[in-house]
Amino acid sequence: RACCWAPQFMAACRFCCESPFGTLFGSADQAKKSGSGKRKIGKDSKKVSRRNEADFRGRSDEEIIALTKQWEIYVHPRARQFFTGPTSLDEVLSRLARGIDGGEDPVLGGEEDCVFWYGDVTRDDLQAAIRMVKPGESRQSVTYVNRVLAFIFATDDSFKELMKLPKEPFKMSC
Repeated sequence: RACCWAPQFMAACRFCCESPFGTLFGSADQAKKSGSGKRKIGKDSKKVSRRNEADFRGRSDEEIIALTKQWEIYVHPRARQFFTGPTSLDEVLSRLARGIDGGEDPVLGGEEDCVFWYGDVTRDDLQAAIRMVKPGESRQSVTYVNRVLAFIFATDDSFKELMKLPKEPFKMSC
C-alpha cells in the first residue's frame, strides 16, 4: 500500500496484489469520466474531509522506531542510495510516522483505509509537507509528503511515470 499516495494510472507496487492507486484515487475509468487533471471551479469542487484533529493519537518514540523498522523492508533501493547518511532515511521515516495517527499506516495499512496527515502543511495550499535536509545540501527544504512516500516506496515503473508529472503534490482522494 505504500505507493498508494501516487497517481491512479501507475502500475501496481511491488508488494501489493492489486493496483493501490485505484483504491486511493479511483479507477482510471473514473478519472477519464471526471476529467482528471482539470481543476474544477464552483461549489462542487470543495470536498469535506473526514480528518479530525481532535481524534489524532500520536505515536510514542518506541512505536515510531518499531513502525519505521517495519517500513524499512519495503524501502526501494533508490531511496537507500539517496539517503546516504546512517540516520537520514530513519529520520525521514520517523518524521512521516510522527505526522500520521497511531492507528493508521500508509505503508502497511489496509487498502480501504484513508490515512490522514496531522503534521506540518504548506502555508498557501495546506498540503502535507515535511522539512528535511536533502543529501548534499546544508539547508532544510520543504518536501510534499506524498511525493516523499512515492519516492521511498514506489516501484521503478511507477517512479518513472511520477517523474513526468509537475513538481506538485499529488491529488489525494480522502
